[in-house]
Amino acid sequence: MGSKTKIIEADIVIAGTGPGGCAVAKHLSRMGKKVVMLEKGGDNQFLFGTPLGIYLKMEKGLRLPMPTKCTVEGENLVLANGVGGGTLLYAGSAFLPDIKYWKNVGVDIPQDIIDETVKETWASYPPEEYIGQGAKRIQQAANDIGYPMETCMRHVDFDKCLNGCPKCIMGCSRGAKWTAKEFVNDAIQNGAQILTYVKVTDVITENGSAAGVRAKGVLTKSGKNYEVRAPIVVCSSGGVGTADILRNSGFSKAGSWFSGDPTVFVFGFLKGGEQGNGIEHNMTMGFYDEAHHVIFGAMQSPSVAWHMQFMQDEPIGSLKRLGSYKRALGMLAKFSDDGVGKLYPDGRISKTYTPNDLEKFKYGKGVCREILVKAGCDPDDIHESSYALGHPSGSVRVGEILDSNLETDIKNLYCCDTSVTPGAPGRPPALTIVTLGKRLARRLETVM
Repeated sequence: MGSKTKIIEADIVIAGTGPGGCAVAKHLSRMGKKVVMLEKGGDNQFLFGTPLGIYLKMEKGLRLPMPTKCTVEGENLVLANGVGGGTLLYAGSAFLPDIKYWKNVGVDIPQDIIDETVKETWASYPPEEYIGQGAKRIQQAANDIGYPMETCMRHVDFDKCLNGCPKCIMGCSRGAKWTAKEFVNDAIQNGAQILTYVKVTDVITENGSAAGVRAKGVLTKSGKNYEVRAPIVVCSSGGVGTADILRNSGFSKAGSWFSGDPTVFVFGFLKGGEQGNGIEHNMTMGFYDEAHHVIFGAMQSPSVAWHMQFMQDEPIGSLKRLGSYKRALGMLAKFSDDGVGKLYPDGRISKTYTPNDLEKFKYGKGVCREILVKAGCDPDDIHESSYALGHPSGSVRVGEILDSNLETDIKNLYCCDTSVTPGAPGRPPALTIVTLGKRLARRLETVM
């Protein structure tokens, strides 16, 4: 890589600081192994917990008024950039792994790992006082119709949480929402090293086995080059980043598939004087419609994001609703798609939907509308957002590029993030990815 290349030796190198890789780092560093983590983003807490602060943690795009990265088809794409990966941007919803789903592809997840993950990621049900009146109103309406909406687990330490705070999705300046940074910090305390603003480009191989990674500093065009030499490599750079690394390492099929969980927000307005659910704790109520593979939740986007999304979707209609945010009552529907998409070498991302996907979208939006009208919203004033693709996944999936141990054809090269899922996660994946990381760490413990 040239005279400027810095060589680092390690027992294991982890590309990316998503929740799966961080779980591996935490476990192996506690065993005394020399762990090196590389992260293309930073660890700056400047304005964290504000709309601007969380925007700084996202992959950027030129689209306005929502300046986020988007697919070639024009849909918003939620990609994190920073220490902690996707947990920086998630709402904190905690859903247990679908054991049957993973067992179908040969991945057995022991119950003790799930129990351990629940505890270490602060997954718990919110106390009654943290469930807002808007969420209760939506739950009552859903239950009256016959939908099983109930209290949802959250990755939140409610002893630190501020009652009524709606900022989970923007990051928590109080440290009440669990993120993978907790595991990073634990690993560092046990001797692990982390390099930020360093992007892994490809994997070094020797005699058919992983021997480390090549990387480059990203802050300047002449950024320093790195080689981290290690006999074990774990890619944890997310549904897009991990596919890029593997493609650059000779896996031509990486990124040939691309799935995710398209999300739509549906909202209406209550009568004057009545308050919606925008100014209360997020996603305390919801349910998983397994028959249709749709998650429903009582949730409203934060005020700034809500206005920007509304402006993008309905430029004229949004102007009529300036100042109406407090009366907005909203839900989300999150769909598990059929996985038709592609990641291109030049960075473009394509995501298209099948007729089956479109039927699910229609069904999900109809359910949201039905519940909101029952909850008191004007049936002639219901709005639907455009889709935002959450949980980018399935780009190096198990059964195609990875075996049931999350290992590639290159010995000791593993992947552990949403890229490994055989299809769209369908449920918020943070807890599942941590369990996979812990499972992988146990395997690596026996071979190191």
